[in-house]
Amino acid sequence: MREGLTFTNEAAAAGYEGAFAHVSSHFVPFLLRAAQVAPGMRVLDIAAGTGLVTSAAAEAVGSSGHVTAADISAAMVGKARERLGNLSNVLFAVEDGQAMGFPNQNFEAVLCGLGLMFFPDAARALQSSIAS
Repeated sequence: MREGLTFTNEAAAAGYEGAFAHVSSHFVPFLLRAAQVAPGMRVLDIAAGTGLVTSAAAEAVGSSGHVTAADISAAMVGKARERLGNLSNVLFAVEDGQAMGFPNQNFEAVLCGLGLMFFPDAARALQSSIAS
């Protein structure tokens, strides 16, 4: 994990939903529509945070689909797991969005809600998601 990233700590994870939930609720439907997320799809949510986009994606793909919520912060992934751990179609992973360890062609759609701006090299992160 890259050092010095303040959003990776417990305090950031604890306050994330209060800071972003109201914003996310407005753009998530547009994000899912743009990515053409549909029932049965395998979806990756990069920089998933506490799972705000993941939750909507899990509902959209339904029980026949699957969503992987990935974040560089173990604290964020822990909060996502706490919120969404009862969903059978969601998997949680601590992953660096610029160097993900998923096999190629594993996902039919890749989402990134409010995370791209945190990547030191956004182009590398986008390339990494294409290779997944």
